[in-house]
Amino acid sequence: MSSVTAPQIGARRDSGYLIGGGLVAFAVIGAIVWLVLAFAHISNTVDDFQRVPIPGNGEVDLEARKYVIYVEGPRADQAVPPVNIAITKPGSSKRPPILRSYDGSLTYSLGKTGSAQATVTPPRAGVYHVRTTGDDTAGSFQLALGDSLGGKIVSAVVGALVIGAVFGIAGIVLLIRTRRRRTAAP
Repeated sequence: MSSVTAPQIGARRDSGYLIGGGLVAFAVIGAIVWLVLAFAHISNTVDDFQRVPIPGNGEVDLEARKYVIYVEGPRADQAVPPVNIAITKPGSSKRPPILRSYDGSLTYSLGKTGSAQATVTPPRAGVYHVRTTGDDTAGSFQLALGDSLGGKIVSAVVGALVIGAVFGIAGIVLLIRTRRRRTAAP
């Protein structure tokens, strides 16, 4: 027959506090780390956008998928100058890809500041010629083509909330149960 001494019982009861507190701490730290890593990834995505000056010309290599067209520049998250955009496939007699206005509002300020203005879906992959005209005589604005950041931002925030909620709630529940057991024990 084995016997359990009083200090071992107390140690077992206190471990609930340690584990519960650890889960709450992990919830906070994990959510913060998730957000930092996710926004670093989003920042890298912005850095990888293909750019054309406004006004100006440039060649971009596009796949046959949807792209968001952003205007980047000082305070572009607040206002952008009027810009005309023409995208054509050199050597092709087919109609140029159709530009559509961006539905909604999406801005970013991640080293560069930009605002989503339009979308384009090239019919096939290849090099496209982009021509921009606008009122930016200072040359401080540029056109950027790339992935939509909306889903990435939502994933970053939702992921942080899920980590915080799951581990935070688990930790709080364990702390409450440990407290109840401790007060109920003789």
